[in-house]
Amino acid sequence: MGLNEKRTGIICLGAKKACCGNKIWEEKHPEVAAVLFELAEFHAQQDPTFRTTLSFTRLTAAEALKQLRDKGFPEEMLPSPRTMANILNRNGFRLRLVEKAKPLKKTRKQTLFSTISKKRTDNSLTKERPSE
Repeated sequence: MGLNEKRTGIICLGAKKACCGNKIWEEKHPEVAAVLFELAEFHAQQDPTFRTTLSFTRLTAAEALKQLRDKGFPEEMLPSPRTMANILNRNGFRLRLVEKAKPLKKTRKQTLFSTISKKRTDNSLTKERPSE
């Protein structure tokens, strides 16, 4: 079956996979999930180094549930706090503190050039003075 799937590009699903199993929360409640993702986007921040595409959020699962309750969604549509944390993680919103980009360390080369430029400006000031 695997070789046929590779050859045709059609993935075969068994009857158990197609008919059974519990749907994920986002599929059960798409309207609540859309509001949740808007909230998470509002609190999200890109990685300050821009080396990864991860978004970090300051929104905790408990705070997300509280804000969804305030928007008027009934309690039976909302998951538990642990499930809410899994939902946020699964959709790319990792809980982290907001951090600023760290400045680059001064290297010996940078210090050398700043010293040279200082000396040049000092020399130009002394040359401009009229000598008596």
